[in-house]
Amino acid sequence: MLFVNIWSIGRNSKYWENPLDFNPHRFLEGETLKSSLDIKGQSFQLLPFGTGRRGCPGINLAMRELPVVVAALIQCFEWNVNNGKEALNTNERAGLTAPRAVDFICVPSLREDSPQII
Repeated sequence: MLFVNIWSIGRNSKYWENPLDFNPHRFLEGETLKSSLDIKGQSFQLLPFGTGRRGCPGINLAMRELPVVVAALIQCFEWNVNNGKEALNTNERAGLTAPRAVDFICVPSLREDSPQII
């Protein structure tokens, strides 16, 4: 059995500038996704859906559905993170999927002026 070490690839300074910094804007050119970014995994610097014949068959559906789902979550809910008590701890613990050392808890509450689509 062979595992691709995606954790290590995502932290490799050869592929990413300041790889340990949380910077989602690194994937954007202005307001759009970088055209040089290969999410299908052919350049092997980013593998969110796997690659090759074992790649996720739902990649096209996911890429079309994601903006709508995220927009609805932002529009319809207020998000309370860790009850506002402490700063977010991004440390990881050992595991195959790099789980957080401390669970990240988000509590949604419906906005009063939310559209009644939920």
